[in-house]
Amino acid sequence: MRGAEADEVLAVARAHGASAAQVRVAWALHRGPHVLVIPGTGDRDHLAANVAAGALRLSEEEWDILEAFHRREA
Repeated sequence: MRGAEADEVLAVARAHGASAAQVRVAWALHRGPHVLVIPGTGDRDHLAANVAAGALRLSEEEWDILEAFHRREA
């Protein structure tokens, strides 16, 4: 998913008290068990944020917003 600063991504991030990067990771994980997310980092804080993204639960509305954004950007 491109466009980390996109209004759609930022709105979902604000709703969860998360970063745009965490929302992108959560979105990818939400796609199903057939999707593998491997964010790279050499920073312990970023690693912790990436792991925390797995706990984000996107609502159906948020899922639809992010999916529509992804389709427009693809």
